[in-house]
Amino acid sequence: MSGKKKAMQNTLENSSDQNRRSGYWGLAVSASKVGIGKVLRKHQLLLEGFLQFIAGRFNTSEALLEELKGTQGWINLSLGMRSEDSAIEAAIVFQDGVVRVLKTIPENVETVIIFKTSDHLLDMTDATPDEMYKMMLIGTIRTQGNIMLASLFNYLMALVFDKGQQKAVDRQIEEHRKANKSVGRDVADTDCCRQERQRRKISRVAGGKVDPGVKYLEDPHLAGLGLEDFPRLEQFRAEYFGKKKEAVVCHEYGKLITDFHLANGYEVDKDGKPWDPNLRKAESLKYILENRTPVIRTNDLLAGTYTTSPVSTCVGHPFSIGCYSWGELRSFSKRELMPYEISEESIHILHRHVFPYWAKRNIHELWRSRTNGGLPVQIHDRFFSVYYWKTISMSEVPPGHEALIKLGTGGLIRKIEEELARDAHADDEKKNTLKAMIISLEGVNAYARNLARQALEESKAATNPQRKAELETMHRMLLKIPESPSETLHEAVQNIILMHLCLGMESTDDGPMYGRLDQILQPYFESDMHKLTTPQKREAYIKQVIDILGCLYFIESSHQILAPDIGNWQNGGSSPNGTITLGGVTPQGEDAVNDMTYILLKVTELLSLNNPNVHARYKPDKNSFAYLKRVCDVNYITGATPCIHGDDAVMESLTARGWAVEDVRDWVVNGCVEPGIPGKHCSATSSIEFNLVAVLEMALNNGKHPLMNWKLGPDTGIIGQGDFETFDDFWKAFKEQCEFLCEQSIIGNNQLGEIYQQHQPAPLISSMTEGCIESGRGVTRGGARYNSSGVSVIGMADVVDSLMAIKTLVYDEKKITFAELKEAIDSNFAHHPRLHAMIKTRVPRFGSGNEESVTMANRVTSLVHDYFASHQNYRGGPHATGWWSMANHTVYGRVTGASPSGRLAGEPFTPGLTPHPTASPNLLDNLRDVAKLKPETLDNNIAFNVKIVPASSDSHERIIEIMANYADTYFRMGGMQTQFNVISTETLKDAMAHPEYYSDLMVRISGFVAYFTRLQRDLQLEVIRRAEYKI
Repeated sequence: MSGKKKAMQNTLENSSDQNRRSGYWGLAVSASKVGIGKVLRKHQLLLEGFLQFIAGRFNTSEALLEELKGTQGWINLSLGMRSEDSAIEAAIVFQDGVVRVLKTIPENVETVIIFKTSDHLLDMTDATPDEMYKMMLIGTIRTQGNIMLASLFNYLMALVFDKGQQKAVDRQIEEHRKANKSVGRDVADTDCCRQERQRRKISRVAGGKVDPGVKYLEDPHLAGLGLEDFPRLEQFRAEYFGKKKEAVVCHEYGKLITDFHLANGYEVDKDGKPWDPNLRKAESLKYILENRTPVIRTNDLLAGTYTTSPVSTCVGHPFSIGCYSWGELRSFSKRELMPYEISEESIHILHRHVFPYWAKRNIHELWRSRTNGGLPVQIHDRFFSVYYWKTISMSEVPPGHEALIKLGTGGLIRKIEEELARDAHADDEKKNTLKAMIISLEGVNAYARNLARQALEESKAATNPQRKAELETMHRMLLKIPESPSETLHEAVQNIILMHLCLGMESTDDGPMYGRLDQILQPYFESDMHKLTTPQKREAYIKQVIDILGCLYFIESSHQILAPDIGNWQNGGSSPNGTITLGGVTPQGEDAVNDMTYILLKVTELLSLNNPNVHARYKPDKNSFAYLKRVCDVNYITGATPCIHGDDAVMESLTARGWAVEDVRDWVVNGCVEPGIPGKHCSATSSIEFNLVAVLEMALNNGKHPLMNWKLGPDTGIIGQGDFETFDDFWKAFKEQCEFLCEQSIIGNNQLGEIYQQHQPAPLISSMTEGCIESGRGVTRGGARYNSSGVSVIGMADVVDSLMAIKTLVYDEKKITFAELKEAIDSNFAHHPRLHAMIKTRVPRFGSGNEESVTMANRVTSLVHDYFASHQNYRGGPHATGWWSMANHTVYGRVTGASPSGRLAGEPFTPGLTPHPTASPNLLDNLRDVAKLKPETLDNNIAFNVKIVPASSDSHERIIEIMANYADTYFRMGGMQTQFNVISTETLKDAMAHPEYYSDLMVRISGFVAYFTRLQRDLQLEVIRRAEYKI
C-alpha cells in the first residue's frame, strides 16, 4: 500500500473512531431525552431523543451499519415525524452510511409519519400490534409520502428496538389467549363439538344417477371412498396442517426479477432506449420462467410449484405487495397472525437487493408520485373509506384455459404469428403486444422443458417402481405439453396447473381463476373412460382422477399471500382465492352438471381446504334437486364450502349490460364471489373496496368524517341547524356524499389502471383472452372482448337500517328530533338507553320481512350501482357493483362510531349484504328480503351468509334435504348467492378456547373461506355473533 493511501486510511479510521466516541455520548444523551420526555410528557424532547437514539445506535454499531449496505449502494432514507399541527417535528436522514437527526423536516423528505396529536407519539412507543393498527385505521397515525420507505424505517427501527417490540407482541398474544379461554368456558359438551365434523364424514350418503350429463358414475357421491383410500392425498393434507408456520417466504422470484432489470434496465433498456412496456414485461417473465428452480414435490402427480417450498409458501412480488412487508422481515416468524418462516438468506436478499430496487418502482409509489399524492391517494392511505386493490394486484381476470389445452402454446403462437402476417398495417403497439405474447409463451415452454428434465433426473434416481413410473409419465407429458394440445385428462390438468403457475409469475399473488373445470375436463374424462374395458379399470381410473385433482388442490393451497400484519387485519385469513366453478348451464342453456362436477365435489369433500375456493352454480328446473342436495351435502361435511349461486339472478345482472347470452351462460366466479366470462373478459372484479357507512357518516356531519376529523366531502347540510326538513332532504345529502366518494373511487382506479398499462401489462394472460390477439391490445389496454371493473360495497345492511331508523323515528313517527338522534350517536348512546332500545325494537330492519326496508335497500343499491355503471373505466368498460366485504366489515366497524341503526361504536358491520343478526328469528324473512333485491344492481354479486345448526337428532339425509330445500326456495324467489356456515356457536367458542383441536375448522367470511383459528380475534367474534338458525 502506498504511503498516501495508508495515510488516507488512517485518517478515515481516526475519523470513524471519533464519530463512534461521539456517537456513544450521543446515545447516552438521547436515551436520557427519551426517558425524561416520557415521564414529563415533553413530546418534542421525546421525539428528538427517540430519533437520536436510533441514529446513535447505527453510527456506533458495525453490525447495524452493515444493514445499510445494499447491493446497489448505500440504502438511503429521509423520514420526518410530526404532529398534525406541527407542534412536534423532527427528521432522521440515512445518507451514505451516516445517520443524522434534524430538528425540522426538510422539503425534499421522502416520507413523513404524522400523529393526530403530540400525545399519540407517546401512545405509539408502548402500543401492541392491535393498538398500532387501530391507530392507523382511525387516523391517529398516518403516513404521507413513500409508504415503502416508511416500511424500510420500520425494519431499521426493529433492529434497534426488537426486544421491546416483541414484548408488546408477546403481551398481546398472551392477553388474547386468556380472553379466548374465557370464551369457551360455557361450552357444555366439548367432546361433541370436537367429534362433530368426523361424524359427518363417516355418515356420508350415496346418491343416484339422475343428471343427464353424468355418463359413468353409478354413485355420483362416490360415498364408498374416504380420504384413507388416497394415501398420497392423506399425506399431503397431514403435511399441510402439520406445518409449524403458515408459509415459507421465498426470495427467488424477487431476486430473479430484480437481477433481470439490473442487467437490462427498467425505465429504459440496457442501450438507453425507451422500452415498450409489453416487451419489457414479457422479457422479464421469460427470464424468470427460464431460470426459476424446477421443483416437483415428492410423490406429486403434477409438476411445478410456486416456489422452492412446495407445502406452503409466499412469492411476494416486489412491484406490488412485496415491499409492504419490508418492516416485518425479522418479525414474520413471531407475529400472532399468519407467522411465516423466513431464512437469514432471504432476509438478506430481500432487504439489501430486492426491496431497495423496487422502493420507488412499485405500483403504489408510481401512482403517488405521478399524481403528486392527490386526493384518491390520500383517501386510500387512510384506510377508512376506499381501498384500491390495484395497489397490490391487477385484480381478477378469468383466463381462457380451454383454448390453451385445445391449441397448446404452439397453437397460440401460430395464431399470433398469423395475425402479425395478416395485419400488414399494424401499429407499433399491436406489433409489440403480439411479440410480447409470443415471448411470454416461449417462457412457459422453457419452464415446462426444465420440469421435464427434472422429472427425468428424478425418475432415474427413483427406487420405488410406482414412483419411477409416475415420474416417467410426467416426463413424457412435459415433453408434449404445453406446446401441443392435451389428449388425456392428466395432460389437461398438468397443462392447466402449469399455466396457472406461470400466470402467477406474471401478476401478483391474486391467484388467476381455474374456471369451469368440470366443463373443461369432462371431454377428456369421457375419452379416457371410453378406452377402459372393465369396471375394475374404470374404478381404478376414477380414483386416479381424484388423486390428480387432489394434487392440483394442494398446489393451489400451497400459495399464501405475503402480507404485512395490517393486511391480516384487512383480509382476515383470505387465501389468494383461485376459484373453481361447477354446475349451472352450458352456453346453449342446457344442464351442465356432469361426471366431473361430482368428482370435483368429492375432492372438495375429501380435502376440506379453503383454497381453491369452490363455487356451485344452480339453475332451478334445469339442474336437478339431487345435484343441489350433493352440493349441500359437501357443504355440511366441510362446514363451509362450496358457496352456491343462483344462475338466473347472476345471468340477469350480466345480460343487463347487453352481453351475448351464450357468453353470459358460461360465467365463472372470480376472487370471492364475482362473475366473469372466462377467456373473454378483463373483469378486475375487486378493484375498489368501498365503505358505504363512511358515506353515511359524512352525510351526518356535513362532509366531515368524524373519526378521521377530516372535512373530505362537500357541504350538504348541518343537522343541528335544521337543514333537513324532510327525509328526502337528508337522502339528497347522502346521495351527494355517496357520489362524491364514488367519483374519487373511479378517478383513483383509472389512475392506477394507467400505471398498470405503462408498468405492469400482462401479455401472457392476454394471449389466452379473446379479442387481445385480434386487436393487438392486451387486457390492461382494453383488448378483451368484455371489459369492466368491480366494486365491493361494504356495510349495506347497516346503512339501510340506519336510514330506516332516521326515516321512521324522526320523520314518520316523529318520536325524536334529528338533533336528538345525532346527539345520541355522537355519545355512543351512553345517555340515551331508551332511544337505543326503541331503535332496536321499533325500527324494521332489512331482513325482517318488512317491505319498506326492502324498498330502502333497493333504493340504496340502485344509487350506488347507477353512479358506477354510468362511468367508464380506463379500458372503456362499465363498473360493476357488488355487495361483499371480505373481512373489512370487521375492520371498518372497529374504527367507526355509533350508527343510527343502534350499532355501537367499534362493533362490526354485517358481512356482505347479510341482514343484521337481530333482523328476524325466521330465516325465511332473511331469504325473502335478500331475494327481492334487483339483480341488475348487484352485477358484481353478493355475499349472503347463513349460519345454520342441525339438531343433534337429525339424520345426515334429513339435514341436507332441509338445506337444499332452503337453497332451492331462495333461488326460485330470485336469490343470487348464499353461503352456509354449518358450524354451531358452541363449536366456534370451543375452537377459540382450544385451537389445537381445530386447525382445519373452516368458516365462510364474506365470499371466501378461512380457517377459523387463524382469524384475527375481532373477526372470530363477529362470526360467533352471527344469527344462528336451527334446522
